[in-house]
Amino acid sequence: MRRVLWALILIAASAAPASAQQAVNLAFATLDTGSAWYVYGATMAEILRKTLPPGSNIDVKPRAGGVGNPRLVAKNETPLGFGFTVTNRWAYEGKEAYDARLDNLRALVGGLDTYYMVAVAAKKLGIGSVRDIKERRLAVRATSQPVGSLGEFSARQLLRSADMSYADLKSWGGSMQHAGYTVIVDAFRDGRADVLFAVVTPKHPSITEIANAVEVAFLGLDAETIQALVPLGYVPAAMPAGTFKGQTEPVRTVGFPTVLITNRDLPEPIAYAITRAVLENKDALVRGHAGLAEFDPATAWRPEKVGIPLHPGAERAYREKGWMR
Repeated sequence: MRRVLWALILIAASAAPASAQQAVNLAFATLDTGSAWYVYGATMAEILRKTLPPGSNIDVKPRAGGVGNPRLVAKNETPLGFGFTVTNRWAYEGKEAYDARLDNLRALVGGLDTYYMVAVAAKKLGIGSVRDIKERRLAVRATSQPVGSLGEFSARQLLRSADMSYADLKSWGGSMQHAGYTVIVDAFRDGRADVLFAVVTPKHPSITEIANAVEVAFLGLDAETIQALVPLGYVPAAMPAGTFKGQTEPVRTVGFPTVLITNRDLPEPIAYAITRAVLENKDALVRGHAGLAEFDPATAWRPEKVGIPLHPGAERAYREKGWMR
């Protein structure tokens, strides 16, 4: 039935002028409120409500993160969502966090930003790297985002690459909590959390709150840990000095961009309209969130910035712009 409905939308959209196209109501999977992705989604929704057929709505959902969103999008529970190049690739190929191929996923706009894998630690711990936790067997009160987000999945991958696990943290007298950013920020302010394992973009609102409220250090990754993460699709990167308060030196880590994704069932005219709207409204995107400042519309189609095949509607938008040949 869902495919039939999409087919009817496609026929109506193809046959009618823009002003007469059928309105659509699209759910959009982001992440919990307080996250950069939720702000991205709300900003894009405002743009899309003005450019899609009259009466259309974009329903921004505060779920389910870099790992969970591709599943929702592949099942068409949310026709739009944010993913990462790394999780898109895992999902499309059915590896790492996915036990089956989600090969109906398609990309619309890539390279929206750069995210970095980081460990944020209270300065009172007196540590300079993630491996210090193991070497000193510290009883840290660690936290990450909820299960289903790349923040949580990357926490496990980071610890594994540094020869640790959640079980190790607990065996040394520490703990591991999974929560939304509102809870995490309060936990740092109240002294109930020592370390946050996360994936963050510059000017990330919740990380900014933590850095403004508490003295923290952004822990870099050693060469061995980075090398263990590269085969998973992560790329060596350095988070620039001054990205957050108190961060006076670049942080050596790994990085990857955010991607706006959909599935192959999204009607071509709708995919085209969404892609064009995002490509043509960078200024509005940056006003919504400074983390989108490095977005380059002209290169947003490139394979290394999307991780999966483009939707035909998106491909048409890039070709019309002359950016993709």
